[in-house]
Amino acid sequence: MTIEQDCVAVLAMDLGPAARAFLNRQCKSRLKKEPAMLKKTDLDELAKWCAFGLQPILGANVAENAKKGILALK
Repeated sequence: MTIEQDCVAVLAMDLGPAARAFLNRQCKSRLKKEPAMLKKTDLDELAKWCAFGLQPILGANVAENAKKGILALK
């Protein structure tokens, strides 16, 4: 699987079918790149921004779990 697919799988645990759209939004607005262009070197920054975006919606525990899941892909 690609890094994009792995990230969608991690996010889908909490976001379900909205995971892909959430990842697209974070990549384009925060990392200034398409999700298909993600590299392992982007995962620290992506994890930070995903947690930032998830916390107000789903809470600190979910945000932290998503962050850990993304960081585990390194």
